[in-house]
Amino acid sequence: MGLTSLLENPMFDAIGSLLVGGLLGAVAGFIIHTNAAALIGRSISQEDLDKINAELESDIMVRAIYDVKGIDMGNNLVRYKAELDFDGRELTRSYLEKHDLVVMLKEVTGMTDIKELEAFMLKHGEAIVDMLGGEIDRMELNLKKKHPEIRHCDLEIL
Repeated sequence: MGLTSLLENPMFDAIGSLLVGGLLGAVAGFIIHTNAAALIGRSISQEDLDKINAELESDIMVRAIYDVKGIDMGNNLVRYKAELDFDGRELTRSYLEKHDLVVMLKEVTGMTDIKELEAFMLKHGEAIVDMLGGEIDRMELNLKKKHPEIRHCDLEIL
């Protein structure tokens, strides 16, 4: 602006604006280039992903694993996501081990109508579904303990 005022030529103002715009564009390009890996997210190595998957597959509650993603977030931090197919029999068996089957049998044999049976089934069905959430939490905690690089673990039920 000083040269434009001194020489009374607006071309210097336009050139200055172009230089400032070019400098801002160059800085933006540099920032994008240096942070692209963090913005896009790179997959962790297949070997590391296989180790984590093997850990989950060895759990008796898991029948199968689908849609697995392991993303390196930088600074040795990993985001892990997987969809799990649970073994309903094992989940139910685990639930039954925590309850007195003799008491449950007496409860069922003492029933006189469908409403009582329905209430019994709803009570225990809800408890099994609640237990499923607890199993997910347990698996996420185990993965984070055995693989400390995992900061975000998202296990979903199929």
